[in-house]
Amino acid sequence: MISKSLSRLLRLAPVAGAAALLVPITAMASTTSIQPTAATLVAKGIAVDVSVTFTCPAGDQLGFFGFPGLSITVQQAVSKTQQAAGQGYASGQCSGAVQTDVVRVVANSAPYRTGPALVSTNLEACDTLGNCVFASSNNVVFRITN
Repeated sequence: MISKSLSRLLRLAPVAGAAALLVPITAMASTTSIQPTAATLVAKGIAVDVSVTFTCPAGDQLGFFGFPGLSITVQQAVSKTQQAAGQGYASGQCSGAVQTDVVRVVANSAPYRTGPALVSTNLEACDTLGNCVFASSNNVVFRITN
């Protein structure tokens, strides 16, 4: 008969093995990230400047084939029947360290106002061989300020 401690160890072995396999995946995923940090009203609501903090592998280019690598979407209910919405884009070079950028998002309908809004951010960074990494923060409730 197997002792109690050996039996417990055998039951935990698959869990420990699975956890060990996830460590490299988690480490790789954490090298690319993006998060909105501020949203400021511009020109009486015609646009919003969204500040983002992001990381991506050193030497990678934000975007690929001429398409910008940072994209920001802002959507806001400005009345019971109207939505303000728009997208903004940016390109650049990855440093491998935490970087910040400000992306202007122009309203393509009603103007933005101060108050809560949904902000989605996406990042695509590619090396010279076309190997790309991605990150996003979708539908973050964020407050637009003056």
